[in-house]
Amino acid sequence: MDCFKDQIVKPYLKSHFMKKQYLLKREYIVMIFSLFVFPLTLTAQFEQKVSVNASVSTATYDLSGNNENLGFGLGLDGGLQYNLNRRFSLFGNARFYYKFGTADYPDAYFDNLSFGGGLKINILPSKKINPYLYGEANFNLLWYEDYFETGLLDEFGVPIGDYEFDFGASIGGLGGAGFDISFNDHFTLFVQSGIYYIYYDESVSSYSQFGFRINLFKSKTI
Repeated sequence: MDCFKDQIVKPYLKSHFMKKQYLLKREYIVMIFSLFVFPLTLTAQFEQKVSVNASVSTATYDLSGNNENLGFGLGLDGGLQYNLNRRFSLFGNARFYYKFGTADYPDAYFDNLSFGGGLKINILPSKKINPYLYGEANFNLLWYEDYFETGLLDEFGVPIGDYEFDFGASIGGLGGAGFDISFNDHFTLFVQSGIYYIYYDESVSSYSQFGFRINLFKSKTI
């Protein structure tokens, strides 16, 4: 009987015990691996998201006082955004906005067609409402026109007017803050406002945008 236990039972029990330990170790390894890899995969999917942006915009009068004959403006913006990671995003934009003349200069107007790119810093990237900061460098194509009266009269007593126009190209910058409101993985609304500076005439305006982002691409690789 002792011989049977030593040769048959004990080896069987030992083999069964070792096999059970091996299976438990393998389950622990798979569990630990999943805990680390699964969140990384989700992060990678978020970090490599590409979105298209579009917005309507408003621009105030020149805060520097250099263009007192120009007032309120309206514009359109569009571009792409690429998320480097959960905190930082790169973006590129094209925009056009039009400024109207003031009450004293009703015939004045100003056009700006610009192209730029910059960095967005997300403050609460995992929340539904995400505040952020942004900064952009841009290149601007500018056109200005105005017709005004000189205060002089011609020989028939008709006021003499004068016509002024200017075209220029200039670097500039836009920076400020905003927040995203995410409805799902594909659609986000955003509101942002900042200071728009143009080197050509040293103008400074408040520039605000309301728009949306549509996520087009999400990579599943780390």
